[in-house]
Amino acid sequence: MENNSSLGETKNGAEQGEAWCGLLAGAAPRDHIVQLYQDQQFLNRAVCRFAAAAIANGEGVILVPTVAHWDAFRPRLESEGVDVKAAEKRGQLTIVDADNLLPTFMRDGMPDSPVFLGLAANVVAQARGEGRYQKVRWWGEMVNILWERGDVAASMNLEDLFDKLAHEQDIAIFCSFLMDNFNGDVHARMLPRLGENHSHLIPVEDYSRLERAVSEALRDAVGPDESRVLEDRLLSRYSSSFHMPRSQALLLALRQTLPLVADDVLQRSQTLYHATG
Repeated sequence: MENNSSLGETKNGAEQGEAWCGLLAGAAPRDHIVQLYQDQQFLNRAVCRFAAAAIANGEGVILVPTVAHWDAFRPRLESEGVDVKAAEKRGQLTIVDADNLLPTFMRDGMPDSPVFLGLAANVVAQARGEGRYQKVRWWGEMVNILWERGDVAASMNLEDLFDKLAHEQDIAIFCSFLMDNFNGDVHARMLPRLGENHSHLIPVEDYSRLERAVSEALRDAVGPDESRVLEDRLLSRYSSSFHMPRSQALLLALRQTLPLVADDVLQRSQTLYHATG
């Protein structure tokens, strides 16, 4: 899917009740989905939904976790009915250690594009199992490893390469960042950058709770009458580069138009979101 969704499409998706679990279960070739998480359990649930759906759909799935995260994913996958050992044996499930794969294509602190694309293409080819699994999905956290090290440029460069891989190999890609959606710098700098190389954003686990928190925070900041007018005006003019919940689009539209108000609303939203969790 091309990264050119309009806000109208974003609003329609939200109105139709498309939550992150449905998005991950139905991930299509060329989708490039990004999840922001702080809760390990949210990460476990999301990755296992993505992988279990692939297994159930007869698709090949590639997981590139750290050892610690694979140790957390495996029992959850098995509890969801996936016979992990059997899936690996028949070649439908491919597990690659993120910490081992990452150094093989890094050169002078940055991903080497031809080397990465060549290695990744080989992994995808093996995952297709000589034609048994035409559709393939990939989840990994090498980009997050770089992000957590503070290598932001390298992390974003690798995301660009993954987006290229999704289109060249016609696969669905899902990645997860240990990143706080309520952080002002994330909103101002990282989310616009992530919008350049992703088709969908999963900003939080509970979309309904985010909707309530943002609506109340905006009312607190500008008043009930003004908030309704402002919300409609912002969303009618805001064009998003990727699909996201409507409330998330409102936060980004507010930052783009009224950054000082956006900081206040974001802080209030954070407090309200966690207070009702």
